[in-house]
Amino acid sequence: MKSKVSVRGQTVIPKAVRDELNISQETVLDWKVQDGVVVVMPLPADPIEASYGMFKGKGSAVDDLLKMRKVERKRERELEERGL
Repeated sequence: MKSKVSVRGQTVIPKAVRDELNISQETVLDWKVQDGVVVVMPLPADPIEASYGMFKGKGSAVDDLLKMRKVERKRERELEERGL
């Protein structure tokens, strides 16, 4: 897909792209240049709602921390028992 830049620096986002990325009239776009390439990303209207479920099924960071601490405590006790 291609679009042309106008004299005022404006361009049209192709309809297929707008439809696929749910870009509407009020969508805010984030523009970046990376290694000479323009990267355009639509930002969600509600970032909190958009991130909901992002970590689903990945376990809890708190649970992981508690498991690691339990292992550390066990090791500390073993070292104390050996007098180290």
